Amino acid sequence: MPFYQCISLAGSLSQEQKEEIVREVTRIHCQETGGLPLFVQIQFDEIASVNVFQNGKPSSAIRLHARIRAGRDSATKLRMLHAYTDLIARVARVPVDDIMVGFIETSYENVMEAGVRLPAPGEEKAWLAHFEQRASATSDV
Repeated sequence: MPFYQCISLAGSLSQEQKEEIVREVTRIHCQETGGLPLFVQIQFDEIASVNVFQNGKPSSAIRLHARIRAGRDSATKLRMLHAYTDLIARVARVPVDDIMVGFIETSYENVMEAGVRLPAPGEEKAWLAHFEQRASATSDV
């Protein structure tokens, strides 16, 4: 967790643009939440232009949906929403009117990552230490 899904018109984002979005979404998420990059998952879904509408008309909108752990304060979420909107506008070169970013919050009790249930808000320190040790053990190989 988190799981980000970027939905755009087929062919509208180059591989380089996707890679920049991945780097920046990962950076923003970890900076704002204290999470580990190891768990930031990002998927791109490209949709045929005949299947995307807004206001009853064909649309070139880009959507970034994120399933994140519930419990973060509204100020943090608002900073993230602004940062992701600015990122998509800059990298995809689309107007803000064509961008939608949304969070779907999931209780920690309903997510398991690498065989370990997510921690409750405020109990991240031991959980993160577990995975930091795991990450350094695999990087030493």
